Amino acid sequence: MKKIEYKKMFNFEDKHFWFVGKKLFVKTFLDKYLIKKQLKILDLGCGTGGLTNFLSNYGEVVGIEKNKYAVDLARKRYLYIKIGDVQKLPFSLNNFDLVTIFDVLYHHDVKIVDEVIVEARRVLKPSGYLLITDSAFSFLKSKHDLVLHGDKRFNINQLTNILKENDFVVLKSSYIFFCIFPLVLIKRKFTSFLERKNNSDIEVVPKLINYLLIKLLAFEAWLLNYINFPLGSSLIILAKKRKNVGLKKQSSAL
Repeated sequence: MKKIEYKKMFNFEDKHFWFVGKKLFVKTFLDKYLIKKQLKILDLGCGTGGLTNFLSNYGEVVGIEKNKYAVDLARKRYLYIKIGDVQKLPFSLNNFDLVTIFDVLYHHDVKIVDEVIVEARRVLKPSGYLLITDSAFSFLKSKHDLVLHGDKRFNINQLTNILKENDFVVLKSSYIFFCIFPLVLIKRKFTSFLERKNNSDIEVVPKLINYLLIKLLAFEAWLLNYINFPLGSSLIILAKKRKNVGLKKQSSAL
């Protein structure tokens, strides 16, 4: 990903409607299922640290990121960030209460999604939690994806099946950004390829529009307590590590 995109991310993560909305969705899921506070948390592919910083409300957070420039920006937030690969984590077995993977699996560097899920499971404590957000629906692919080096988009069934195959129990899943889905669809399908710029869709938004969109997404986040949305430009899934699966497999092998 270009440096300019990381810089934009760093500057916008605390105020742009898309980033604020994602934090609200994450908060809804965590507040509903993770009653315990002061968790030990690992944020995979943490980028410039906006959500890593937000996760510090729930406990002690470690971020891991491959891009050195993104790490330098994230550390400006006084976060603990390690340089590393999400497919080969430098952490021991059964180490974290919560692992988060926010918009990482879509990236072209992630050749095999299962490898990231297996590593996440390895470092999670028994009955630990895994929270994923990512890009939804392949028909939404556009220049935005190309600029951000994304080559995959998912539906909920795809990721749910991967999680179940790797011994996770899915607690809740939904598409998100449902309220603005028509706007995203128009942008991605009808206007994106007419534009000559080679930047992502994350741009400065007029303050009033940004404020109204945040309010709309806050309402959507509240509704997530009660319903799951059938459409959205992204998805969110919370899963729990199944206990003692490794021991059962080992004993059956013996």
